[in-house]
Amino acid sequence: MKLKPLAVVLFASAAAVGLSISTAFAQVAEVNVDLLNVRSGPGRNFAVRGTIPQGAQAKIIQTQGDWLYIVTGPIEGWVYAPLVTILDQPGPGVEAPLTTVMVCNGTNRTTARVYRQNGELKLRVHDRLDNLTWLDTPARMETTGGATSYTNIRGEQTTRVLQSQSSPTNCSIQTSNRPLETGVVTEIEQPR
Repeated sequence: MKLKPLAVVLFASAAAVGLSISTAFAQVAEVNVDLLNVRSGPGRNFAVRGTIPQGAQAKIIQTQGDWLYIVTGPIEGWVYAPLVTILDQPGPGVEAPLTTVMVCNGTNRTTARVYRQNGELKLRVHDRLDNLTWLDTPARMETTGGATSYTNIRGEQTTRVLQSQSSPTNCSIQTSNRPLETGVVTEIEQPR
């Protein structure tokens, strides 16, 4: 009788170690169906943001049950995991996903993604309330006052994403037309 709880604890520990190891390396989802719906939330009841064709690949950012949060080109959102194959890296001849530097998931309505594309630092902002993605523009990085700041350098609105150096999981987002919004860093670039 005592062996069963021990086996459960060992299995759970092994699963946790496997999960922590797999999150350190970027995984990629490859689409197995003709057109895969990308949704605004982890469930079929959420709106479809777009579709990805069979064979396309996307970087996996987060998992929740049978759902994966993915990023590919201009589309990011949730896909149903049984409809994709999970790879450890992109296949030959397929463009690698964008390199994410940091994602700040605001507590109110905004998510900001800082990433590199072809060596250029860029900033993408998503408004969860209005379901709009905007400001996919070049950005600059500055380090001042105990925080790293990512600011767009072109665009009608000024957006700054700040990441605390003393607490790297804490961040905030500020746009020219909204007050400062606190948030949590949900992804950060792994050291190479």
